[in-house]
Amino acid sequence: YRSDDCLWFFNAVPAFVAETGDFDFYNKVLPYADEGEATVFGHLRRALEFNLERNGRHHLPCGLSADWNDCLRLGYYGESLFVAFQLRLGLTVYAEIAERLGQPEEAAWALAHRDRLDADIQANTWDGDWFIWAITEDGTVYGTKDYEEGQVYLNTQVWAVISGAATPEQAEKCMQTVNEKLATPFGLMLCAPPLVKTSIEVMRAVVFNPGIKENAGIFNHTQGWGVMAECMLGHGDRAYEYYRAAMPAAYNEC
Repeated sequence: YRSDDCLWFFNAVPAFVAETGDFDFYNKVLPYADEGEATVFGHLRRALEFNLERNGRHHLPCGLSADWNDCLRLGYYGESLFVAFQLRLGLTVYAEIAERLGQPEEAAWALAHRDRLDADIQANTWDGDWFIWAITEDGTVYGTKDYEEGQVYLNTQVWAVISGAATPEQAEKCMQTVNEKLATPFGLMLCAPPLVKTSIEVMRAVVFNPGIKENAGIFNHTQGWGVMAECMLGHGDRAYEYYRAAMPAAYNEC
């Protein structure tokens, strides 16, 4: 199973509640896919527990079969920084919902886990101008200045901002790195430089030519994250630049 799957609840469910205005949806009882049932709020807690219960030696979430990047194979105890940022956002959202539901003890539980996660992120993942993207089961760190391929990975930079994990200085630096290393006239590359020599056992994207799919390709899905991160930093012009570059209409000649 993939480590990111259940964490998308924290983007989707609050958006649904905000759109419908049905805050009582969090109290609705729904079944689990296998057995048992819980309120929607209970499902959200279980989603967080799934990742909190599975972490590696640096106490970051396990990558499992893959994170958002289906080509990634970190080993069961390998750690995905992208999922760490997703988890941080989930803990924040859960705490906010808990407060509104009148459950301060649940909010305190989530924020205590977030504080510990923040400390582990800061201790292990900042490389000076950007965030790394993974630590494999054997302790290899991917995404450092010393690593020849895939040094800068888009997902971890933009989600460092979206999740609130980055300090203000880190947020500015890592997004400047995105602009310098990943921005093209056609959108933001997923990583750079492309992967050629990296073991297929870790990153199966090496089977693709450089610039294709997960091997430094340009994904529509990730473009929105880049736009969101720049908007959150108040960089409206750069956000529009990224938005415009990835739009199909940008390639119209008439």
